[in-house]
Amino acid sequence: MRENINGFEFYINPQNTVTGLLNYISSTTGKNYFDFNIATDDPAFYFFTDLLVDNIGQLIYNSHAIENKYKNNMVDLAMHLSDDTSTGYVGSLIIYFDDVIKFNDQGGFKLHISYTARATQWQYYIINSSSLQLQNPQISGKTAIDFSGPDDVILENGQEAILFSSGDNMIPLSVTANNKFDLISKATPSANTVNKGSSAKIIFKGLPVPDPMRIGAISSGGKVSSKMYVYI
Repeated sequence: MRENINGFEFYINPQNTVTGLLNYISSTTGKNYFDFNIATDDPAFYFFTDLLVDNIGQLIYNSHAIENKYKNNMVDLAMHLSDDTSTGYVGSLIIYFDDVIKFNDQGGFKLHISYTARATQWQYYIINSSSLQLQNPQISGKTAIDFSGPDDVILENGQEAILFSSGDNMIPLSVTANNKFDLISKATPSANTVNKGSSAKIIFKGLPVPDPMRIGAISSGGKVSSKMYVYI
């Protein structure tokens, strides 16, 4: 077995054909498949991965359940959910011998399991602890994502804050800051400067990105929010 950055490769050097080797394994072990446990060393996996929020079971894959077959003999496996909580693994993978033989006859294959980053509604709570004069505060970024607000809110601890929300714009979580935003104060242009554009002052450059371990539900449809508290 050889591990690589996105998985592993399994090699054999049979004295006879692949079919003959697998038939021998099956006759001596009584099994007609290879089975693997899927584990993760990142405790945030269930948070930053687009899975059901309340799922605590296992993710089950097998080589009989194929969603798509890509070019270069890439086979995408379908995911099934199990409510089994008896193991400490993320899930399991079964590769049936008959699929190994079938795909081997077709020139080889690669099994592919893919996950999507969870997208959340980003919520910025701005706490003006320095009593700065904010004129027309806005969230600004290079990406075409608009934030609603500011809305005056009271936090659970009784503090006053203004809230900016990405609303229906669900933004994927990421290890790197793919979406960078600033808090700006954008002066409203006067009649004399309307044709010159309005000036913007950066109040907080590089607003924080969500912590994947801190998500909260915003609807019954499984959508979640990422709350960030910014003191200025």
